[in-house]
Amino acid sequence: MTGYVCDGNDAVKVLEGLIHPTRKRPSVRYAYFSRRYYKFPSYLRRVAIMDAVGQVRSFVTRFDAWRRGERKHPHAKPPRLTASTRTFPSLYGGQCAKVNAGATHAFIKVRQRNDWLWVGFRLKGQCRFRGKGQAKSPLLTFNGRQWKLSLPEQFDPPKPAKGAPDRVLAVDVGINTAATWAVVDAQGTVHARGFLSRTDKDRECRLMNRIRQAAKKHTRHGSRLPLGFCGRDHDRLTRLADNEAHQISRRLVNLALERDCQAVVVENLKGWRPKGGRKRTPMKARFHRWFHRQLVTRLDSKAVEAGLRFVAVYTRGTSSQAFDGSGPVKRDKNNYSQCTFSSGKRYHADLNAAYNIAARGHVVFQGGQRKPTARMRSQMPTHAPRTPVSLSSLWQQSA
Repeated sequence: MTGYVCDGNDAVKVLEGLIHPTRKRPSVRYAYFSRRYYKFPSYLRRVAIMDAVGQVRSFVTRFDAWRRGERKHPHAKPPRLTASTRTFPSLYGGQCAKVNAGATHAFIKVRQRNDWLWVGFRLKGQCRFRGKGQAKSPLLTFNGRQWKLSLPEQFDPPKPAKGAPDRVLAVDVGINTAATWAVVDAQGTVHARGFLSRTDKDRECRLMNRIRQAAKKHTRHGSRLPLGFCGRDHDRLTRLADNEAHQISRRLVNLALERDCQAVVVENLKGWRPKGGRKRTPMKARFHRWFHRQLVTRLDSKAVEAGLRFVAVYTRGTSSQAFDGSGPVKRDKNNYSQCTFSSGKRYHADLNAAYNIAARGHVVFQGGQRKPTARMRSQMPTHAPRTPVSLSSLWQQSA
């Protein structure tokens, strides 16, 4: 390969000239490949070549950056070229895989006894997007336990309406309550609100207690927990969180469509690390298992699919400021979901945060500019006050 510089898909032609003999090219440099993989499908061979070329190009790029000194820390080790990357090449439709109209059966080219044969398989599960768009090449994957056939579909989601939305669905992601939602219009009127909790709280609590009791028993004589301790229970917790993120995000998007909302607004909690909970306490474990990023990611993808606009707003002050503009709130020590305004009013803390999130979403969609209110006009000769945006900001703006 010395002297070859291949860009794009040109590497396929060069590599096939080294391993794949043809009538016009009966002898190749590496003839063992065609003997070992007899009748290797051409489509599958080219996909595998491009996958390997992509891995090598990535390694070369990272190694050149390491040699130039672009490292996270001075003593970083050089990158390595890994051969086992657990990637799965695509099966081109009609050439390596065939799926019937109802996606109940599939025929896949499989290597058996040094030959490639069409083998039929029965498919289980439901395809949400089957028939809604243009079918793409399937992908055969293996997760260590079972094989799965991925059937992607390409379709164009509806385009969101231009201009500032009239109604938004604001979502506050929490620990005790998975999601607190509120439908707020541009004038600051709250049309609907509600709470969504996880339906698997008992299963999650039971699994976490099992892990906690096993850890206490294992470390009571000063021993450390081994690598992969309670791995099966941790995998169950991960799958439960992933399923709940899908279910709750789907319910939130359906609520937005039912309430005629044009956008979904959430808090930007990316990179945020909770400080609550002492070490080795149940609250610390609950914060560790919190799936707020998973839920927001699922909500973003489903909102775009449904034609809704999505935005993540600045998070500081949404829970600590009252939605009526009265100032900071005081959270109850015994019941953290309740708060008290400076005026003495008692309110739900998560609902208060959802209202402020909706107000900040409207400000973002309106261009980030608020019209001068009566309070602002008196201070306009100096500068606009840096007060947190709350639901009262929409009231003053509409007035």
